[in-house]
Amino acid sequence: MTANSDPKTLASFINCLSLLESNTYLLYKDLADKVEAPLVRSFLLQIAIDSHKHSIALKGVAESIAKPDGNIKECAKKIGESWRIVETLLKDVKGKKKIPSGDFSKLAEKLAVLESVLGEEYYMFVQLKTLELMMKEINQIYSIDLGSVKKIFLNIIRDEETHRELLEEIKTLVTPETKLDTAPVVKYQNPDAWSRPLPGTS
Repeated sequence: MTANSDPKTLASFINCLSLLESNTYLLYKDLADKVEAPLVRSFLLQIAIDSHKHSIALKGVAESIAKPDGNIKECAKKIGESWRIVETLLKDVKGKKKIPSGDFSKLAEKLAVLESVLGEEYYMFVQLKTLELMMKEINQIYSIDLGSVKKIFLNIIRDEETHRELLEEIKTLVTPETKLDTAPVVKYQNPDAWSRPLPGTS
């Protein structure tokens, strides 16, 4: 976003964020449908519901400023990394019928990266002086309060923090078995070594 952006450009960018959140909702919903552990499923659904709420709120903000152009192809360029991550994960998940708990640890790490990138995206957006200047301008025409808009973004940023915490919980839920299975292998890989005399003592 640049300082000379017009209301339509701002509306278009916020609309792209709304579409990103809609895709994020689809990703988490699809994941929740394919995992076996009930608690993991409930955490994923919680994130999905939040993402859906974000999408609705952002769409409302965008349409309050100006009618967005709705060019989805342009959204990939405007949003960048987080758009690419969501698209890639959506394709990966669609190709699976079920996701075993053991496979979920790496996936949870990728999702945590996504949530970090999303949080950063919103934080940077809130910090933009462009937003402040433009909202003052837009406020005179459309009576949209900057405080209300900032509040929506700050609430989303808080939710992204919660999502990262939930994903950490998911990782601990799906990894204990792996740890139990691999620990003895490492410890007892060469049991004969315990009975060998120390160097210089024989």
